[in-house]
Amino acid sequence: MNKSKNRSLLMGIGVFLLAKFKWAFALLKWTKFGGTFITMMVSLGAYAAIYGWKFGVALVYLIFVHEMGHLVAAKRKDIATSPAFFIPFVGALISMKERPKDAATEAYLAYGGPLAGLISFLPAVVLYEMTEEPFWALVVFMGAMINLFNLIPVSPLDGGRIVSVLSTKIWFVGLLILGAYSVFSSSPLIILILIIGIFSWWNRAREDYRNSVLSYEQQKLIEYRDAIRQWPRLMSTWELKQSLLAQANDASQTEASTRKRPIPFLHDDERLARDQARIDRQYANLTLALIQEWEHQPVQYEDMDPSRPIPSTLLMEAEAKADERINQLEEELQHTRSYYKAPASVKWKVLIAYLVLAGVLSLFMVYGHRIMELYR
Repeated sequence: MNKSKNRSLLMGIGVFLLAKFKWAFALLKWTKFGGTFITMMVSLGAYAAIYGWKFGVALVYLIFVHEMGHLVAAKRKDIATSPAFFIPFVGALISMKERPKDAATEAYLAYGGPLAGLISFLPAVVLYEMTEEPFWALVVFMGAMINLFNLIPVSPLDGGRIVSVLSTKIWFVGLLILGAYSVFSSSPLIILILIIGIFSWWNRAREDYRNSVLSYEQQKLIEYRDAIRQWPRLMSTWELKQSLLAQANDASQTEASTRKRPIPFLHDDERLARDQARIDRQYANLTLALIQEWEHQPVQYEDMDPSRPIPSTLLMEAEAKADERINQLEEELQHTRSYYKAPASVKWKVLIAYLVLAGVLSLFMVYGHRIMELYR
């Protein structure tokens, strides 16, 4: 009966605020943290309507402090982020407006959340010891469980981002843990995280293959750009066009002769040969189209002097586009090759910090659970 009255009171207050202070909510939407406040209140109302306002306040508080830990860590690393955004029955999230320079920096940002989460429920330990009120034990248990769950080594959870410094192969272990947990849980959120985790692990596992394809494309682009520079010196383009036609034909035959559905890892050599042939065909056709368009353009000269031809705008633009793409590929390749590399000293620090935090959270979760069992 009391819970029903509390819910009715809370809903009444919410309706009153919405009716009387619409202008305030409209103003908040345009402020930096307006979205955080509004979504926090929506989540609080949802939790309070089902579980009661005390539980709702405690849960929103624990999630809020966790997210603030990420924001503080990002600020210390000068990485811009969005404000926290609450999603009822899911939690909250922030998004980075720029990519961290390496996995160690990302691990630092990820670690900030569970660490702040640990600090968030320590006052509840003191309050329980002073009052012996079981609600505070519930807060300790919830806080420890939320942050320990986030330490499961699966991307996109904090634990997955932390252990990526050690090895992304650990993500597979995390997937097994989360998969086993999903068997006993009917939560759609667990299934969603599991699916995202599988895609993250798979993308990382296939990164070396993608780098091989990108490296080959970069090589073809360099050849394409260097060839363009030589065209104005050619006396005839006949042999060049015949060579490009032959290259396109050979590439098409290679594509057709390779396995249609190669199995990843098992048939990577065949798959790479097919992707390289595809790139060869694309650039042969691109080069043919460009040279045919260039041939139909009239040659212009400085001061009408035949010995001083003006460089073709078409070729200059094609060369600039090639340079831009080459630089993009180089940046992407450098990033993926170096992102997960870290000194052994950093790896040891991350491992110790991760294990200590997971151990402390586990102890507090057991502590809170045992107290709650006493009051059943």
